[in-house]
Amino acid sequence: MDKVTLSAEDLRFNPPSFEKSFLSAEVKKHFGLAGTMKPLVGERDQNHLLKTEDGKKYVVKVAGPDEDRLAVDYQIKTLLHIEKRNPALNIPRNLKTKDGKDFILIQSPDGRDHMMRLLSWVDGVPFGDAYQPPAEVLSSAGRFQAQMCVALADFSHPCEKDYFMPWDTSQGLIANPALRVSKYGDVEQIVLPLLDHIEGYVLPNMNNMRKQTIHNDSHNDNILRSSPDAHDFCGVIDFGDICYAPIIQDLSVPMIGFVGDFDYPLVAGGAYVKGFASACPLKEEELDILYDLLILRAALTVQLIDFRIQHQDADMHGLVEYYPRIVTRLKRLLAIDKNEITDVFHQEHSKGVNA
Repeated sequence: MDKVTLSAEDLRFNPPSFEKSFLSAEVKKHFGLAGTMKPLVGERDQNHLLKTEDGKKYVVKVAGPDEDRLAVDYQIKTLLHIEKRNPALNIPRNLKTKDGKDFILIQSPDGRDHMMRLLSWVDGVPFGDAYQPPAEVLSSAGRFQAQMCVALADFSHPCEKDYFMPWDTSQGLIANPALRVSKYGDVEQIVLPLLDHIEGYVLPNMNNMRKQTIHNDSHNDNILRSSPDAHDFCGVIDFGDICYAPIIQDLSVPMIGFVGDFDYPLVAGGAYVKGFASACPLKEEELDILYDLLILRAALTVQLIDFRIQHQDADMHGLVEYYPRIVTRLKRLLAIDKNEITDVFHQEHSKGVNA
C-alpha cells in the first residue's frame, strides 16, 4: 500500500447490503437450501446465518464489490487445504453449489458483481471480552492455532505475496502518514512515540522470520467455547483476514486480548504460548519479538478504528463504543515489563515443547 495516500476505500471495510429475500432466493437456486436468514457481523463481507427447517445452520457470505476474486479464492483454498491436512480441526467448510462450484456471482442493483459463498456453521459461542478462561483453556486454544499453522505450512497461493490486508501488521501500515492524525489524540500521544522502534527494529526483524499463510484473526470474537457457561475451547471461525506473514504474528493476534485485557496477563500469555509450542515449536528470536508484536497489533488497532471513525464508517456506533477499550488495552500492554513477560514466554514455551 502506497505510504503517501490512504483512503477508507483502500481498507475495504464496506460490506454490501443485499436484501435478505434476494439472498434467500439465490441460496435456494444455487445451493438448494431454504430457511430463515439472520444478519451477522461482517467487516468486509455481508454475512447471514441461514437456518433451515430441519435445524441445520449455515453462513451465507457475500463479498464486497471491491474484494478481488483472487483474494476470495485465497480464503477458499486455505479452508480446503486445512480440511485436507487436518480434517479434525473444527473450522468452517466452504460448501459447493449444486453444480459443484465454490461460489456464485450475484449482481447488485448498480450492476456490480459480488462473490457469494456458503459455509458450514461452527457450533459454539465466542469467548467475548468478558470471559477470562483458565490457563488450560488458553493452552487448548493456543495448540489449536498452532495446528492450523502446521496444516498450512506447505500451502501456497498466487494471491499470497501481493495482497493488501489492513490487519497484516508485517506490511507496515502502522507507519502510513494517514494514520498519524487522529480524532481523539491517542495516536499522537501513545502510538507516534512507538514508531521509531517499530520501523527501525520490529518490522525489519519480523519480516526476516519464517513466513507462511496464517489465520491472522484468532481474537476473542472468533475463538469459540461450547456454551456460555462452559470452560472449554471448541473451534475457530472467520478466515477473512488470512495473509502471508510471519508465524509469530499469528500468535500475537489473540494474545493482545489475553495479555492486554486479563487480570493475570503473564499467566494468560504464558499459557497460550505453552499450548502453541506443544504443536508448533517457535524459535528464540520469535519469542524475543513477541511482546513487540503485541504492541504493534494493539497500536495499529487504535489507529485503524480511529481512522474509520473519522471517515464515518458504517458501524460508527459499534466503533465508538469499542474505541476506549482498545486504548486501555494498549496502555496496559505498555505497562508490562518486556523482559519479564519475554522470560515467561520462553519458560512456558519450553514446557509446551517438552509436554
